Amino acid sequence: MRFIIYSCCLIAFAVVFFKPSSGVNSTGTKDSKQIKKIDASSGYGFDALKNDWPALSNENALVSDNWLATNYLLIFDGSGSMDNTNCGNGQKKIVAAKQAIQTFINDIPNSANVGLYVFDNKDASLRVPLGNNNRATLKQAIYDVTAGGATPLKSSLDSSYAALERQASKQLGYGEYNVVIVTDGDASQGENPQSAINRIYRDSPVTIHTIGFCIGEQHALNAQGITYYQSANNPEKLLAGLKNVLAESAEFDAASFN
Repeated sequence: MRFIIYSCCLIAFAVVFFKPSSGVNSTGTKDSKQIKKIDASSGYGFDALKNDWPALSNENALVSDNWLATNYLLIFDGSGSMDNTNCGNGQKKIVAAKQAIQTFINDIPNSANVGLYVFDNKDASLRVPLGNNNRATLKQAIYDVTAGGATPLKSSLDSSYAALERQASKQLGYGEYNVVIVTDGDASQGENPQSAINRIYRDSPVTIHTIGFCIGEQHALNAQGITYYQSANNPEKLLAGLKNVLAESAEFDAASFN
């Protein structure tokens, strides 16, 4: 009898003290519900005395010719779901998205720097570095995207933010910095973008714009008061959402970086 009671106690102890954390799933990645959203009032722009982004170094520093340049780092979703025809007015979503973002590239002022990050059937990578004399290269890179693969939103945001931070160092912290995301789905396992959103919003003046293509308003990138999010359920609204990015960008005040 003592053995049975002792065994039951050991089992109960193991259940209480060694049960898996509710914030971690079977793959060891954080559950999206466990990543807390940041308070909107804690953003970089709310601290008038904060002027520590990017971290500047005097060693071998390359300085841009245009300190006040506007920068757009485009993240293009070429995941497998973009091969579907829903919301594309009879054509594949990736075809409609390519057309919209190429038109958007035409509309961006020539003085602005534009770069492109893509995740598709090939890989997830920075396909075109930030620059202002690269429009033909950008369009070709968009044309070459082949739908397939996962949706690594966190990794894409982290890499794109790093590229903008490097550019900001060249501009000595002046100018405007935007991430523009076109996506049609939720993040892949382990790629919840919330922690990346929190860090970008808290530590930098980078603005995150997202056009959710046929996915509605309930998306991890739709953080009210922190990101700009627009829902598009057809190609026309997708293009309109991209054009709105430029309208929002026009409100930039360079004096805020002094």
